[in-house]
Amino acid sequence: MEGLIEALQTPRIKTNFTLEIIENNKAAYRIDSNEPPNRAFSQNAKVDLPSTDWLLQLSPTPSWIERHRSDWPWVTFSTLLLVGMLVSMSTLLVQLILKRNRALLRTRNELQQEIDQREMAQQNLARLESTDALTGLANRRFFMEDLVHTLTMADRQLRQVGLVMIDLDRFQTLNDSLGHQFGDELLIKVAERLNSLSDERILVAYSGGDEFMFCQQQVEEIDDVINLLGQIKQAFSEPFDVQGQPHNITATMGVSVYPQSGLDADILLRNADIALHRAKESGRNTYQFYTEGMQDREVMRLELDKDLNQALVDNQFVLYFQPQLDLATMQVGSVEALIRWQHPVRGLLPPVDFIPLAEESGRITDIGRWVLQATCRQLAEWADGPLAHLRVAVNLSGRELEDDHLVDHIQHALASHGVSAGQLEVELTEEIFIDNLERNLSQLTRLNKLGVHLSIDDFGVGYSSLGYLRDFPVDLLKIDRSFITRVTERHDDAVITRAVINLAHNLGIQVAAEGVETEAQLNFLRSHRCDLAQGYLISRPIPADELMVLLKRNISFESVTSTP
Repeated sequence: MEGLIEALQTPRIKTNFTLEIIENNKAAYRIDSNEPPNRAFSQNAKVDLPSTDWLLQLSPTPSWIERHRSDWPWVTFSTLLLVGMLVSMSTLLVQLILKRNRALLRTRNELQQEIDQREMAQQNLARLESTDALTGLANRRFFMEDLVHTLTMADRQLRQVGLVMIDLDRFQTLNDSLGHQFGDELLIKVAERLNSLSDERILVAYSGGDEFMFCQQQVEEIDDVINLLGQIKQAFSEPFDVQGQPHNITATMGVSVYPQSGLDADILLRNADIALHRAKESGRNTYQFYTEGMQDREVMRLELDKDLNQALVDNQFVLYFQPQLDLATMQVGSVEALIRWQHPVRGLLPPVDFIPLAEESGRITDIGRWVLQATCRQLAEWADGPLAHLRVAVNLSGRELEDDHLVDHIQHALASHGVSAGQLEVELTEEIFIDNLERNLSQLTRLNKLGVHLSIDDFGVGYSSLGYLRDFPVDLLKIDRSFITRVTERHDDAVITRAVINLAHNLGIQVAAEGVETEAQLNFLRSHRCDLAQGYLISRPIPADELMVLLKRNISFESVTSTP
């Protein structure tokens, strides 16, 4: 055994290790090294023999352990530990970064939502600043800003620009009589139809009141503007359903075209407004282009408007009277009172020069009251003379008819001058008459009970309705002069005139014909039993003193016509 062990040991093992043979868990043999072994680093190896089981145990000396000790395990451990810590810290840092990113993303989303809300609020504010709240159309401010930009582009591209101003006919009358809610609903309906005409070249805006504006870009020729005017007019062809009732509304338009009518937005708008006023003077439901010279007339119009107040104060108005010939007796039994303005600078002005201004400014009511008082005063002066039998017709405007105190004013005027109600006749145009039938029925019924006569002027022009002839206390129909002018030349006018005369007589209503200027016309009217004739053939409108002279002579008008 010793020899075997000795053979197994090398000098390195003898010096550095203690070798033990373990048999049956007991040390069977041992060879010690030069130093005591360190059992902590012992290593065992099993030896398989046929007849026994050995376990070799090798234990190093401390000096060998010291020589072979290495820092790498600690380095490796430390490195692994450091790497682990770095990985943990990196993981923690990544988690913190992700958490921070989520917080930043959430904050960014909240900030973006706030920005979006602010932008939406700014857009809504800008939209409110540029849009009319009632109609939803562009307002006047935005329209003018866009017009300035449009004119700049048109100047560069050498294009024309069309500007159209629209005024709703009779809107103020409807608004005053049917209420502001009705007016607002009507404006909304009109805005919807007009807005349907807008596109990338046409801007529609609401100016305020009853006015709308169109700006047409890239106009090649005037026919483009005329085509737009036709479309606008077509938009008013169908009735507007307001508060469950259909209402026929028309529009009057004024047009200016860049660069012919003006080189900047303000002048262009002003000239379109001037053209609009000119169109309203010439009639409703039409349009007028601005032309040179209109501005001078507009300046005169504004000056007259300013002078109207002074005219009432200084009593500058005078009455002229146009005789109405009774075709049965060929005597003058009634006259129509027509106002004139004796302007201190411009001389005698006809109604067409100032009545539209008075209607626009609202002074028509005061002028109407002046006419009523002057008429009653004149009737009182004629009371004891040869003209005491005359009945005088005065024209009544739509605004006057809307006045709740109208009947009281008329009654007071008659009473204060001691005039019989039967000597006064109130004359309304057919258009005014049917504007508000229910309200007018109440007013005119009160006048009828008072004894005042009622006549319908301009019968047959545009608004004819037979229903009110049956329901209203109408005493006289006046056939419009447009039918009389060519009644002896045009078969249609003759047929219409005969039909109106027969219809009125069947209803117990008298008929008067306006604009009688020829004997042929007078003969036609007499032959078809027309009751009254009025026109230059009988007499022009003349002052009261000339009327007195004319009728004092007891002139018979048989001389102007042959016996039928």
